[in-house]
Amino acid sequence: MARIEDGGIMENEANMLIGVLRRSPAFSYLSEDELRIVISKVHVRQYDKNAKFMHEGDSNNFMYLIIYGRVKISLVNSDGKEMILAIRQSGDYFGEMSLIDGKTNSATVCAMEKTMIAVIYKEDFCSLLHSQPKLLLGMLRELCFRLREANEIIERLSYNKAPQKLGLLFKNYINRYGKKDNDSIVLTIRLTHQEIADMSGLARETVTATVNQWKTDGYITTSGEGLFCFSPSFLEKFLIL
Repeated sequence: MARIEDGGIMENEANMLIGVLRRSPAFSYLSEDELRIVISKVHVRQYDKNAKFMHEGDSNNFMYLIIYGRVKISLVNSDGKEMILAIRQSGDYFGEMSLIDGKTNSATVCAMEKTMIAVIYKEDFCSLLHSQPKLLLGMLRELCFRLREANEIIERLSYNKAPQKLGLLFKNYINRYGKKDNDSIVLTIRLTHQEIADMSGLARETVTATVNQWKTDGYITTSGEGLFCFSPSFLEKFLIL
């Protein structure tokens, strides 16, 4: 069974979760006392690699926050092929849209590695939104950010050339996961060439060839941990400010 643990928060987990929430877009505005109120509503679940815990078209009664690990958010097209919309990591959350609008899940979520998730039930989620205006404002900001991301995905699909598709995909991830390092920006999320291919609709070989060419051109380097680092010339080329 994918779910190993399902229960309340222990003190050591609470301290870890406070750190995660402070990095999360919607929760980062809350004080520690307000964060502890949120934590009091949380249940912890662990999922093994390849475990699916949200299914496209199903009803949903939870909001999910990633404590550690990575997940992929995907759809299945009319040909039965999986389309990866996004990869998310610690501090990211999902599932809140169906709690707000009452609709079914818009995508399937699958653990890409052993992953710990903080779960908030629908009733508690609605109660928190009503009692904590800063959380509501943070949620609205994140929804606006995701709308802009959706527009960028639509724009990316309209291009045929690999450099344009990859440039826009990296722009999206830089906006969400980029960290300044002098004049360059480092992604704080690991992405393999296959994962990039699955999100961009390109063959893995095409992704590898394009990335290698960008390395030769001085646009991109990779760290020992496999993280991408983007040069000022790359940021200027794709208008990333």
